Amino acid sequence: MGVVTKKLARVDFKDNGNKYFEFEMNKSDKVHIQNDAFRMEMKPEEFTQFATNIINGANKLIGYKGIKIDG
Repeated sequence: MGVVTKKLARVDFKDNGNKYFEFEMNKSDKVHIQNDAFRMEMKPEEFTQFATNIINGANKLIGYKGIKIDG
């Protein structure tokens, strides 16, 4: 573990056993995705690729399911 330099995001789940995930930038220039039971560490470039794939997957799911997005 290291020193957190930036809290990037947090997502809280209402009906999920994970309860939450935090996204943090560490002093060693690593991004951590973690909660009380799980921790993943990656380089910023890896995180960008990971996040891009999450966004692409979400967009596909929205299209497949016809989910309406407010905004």
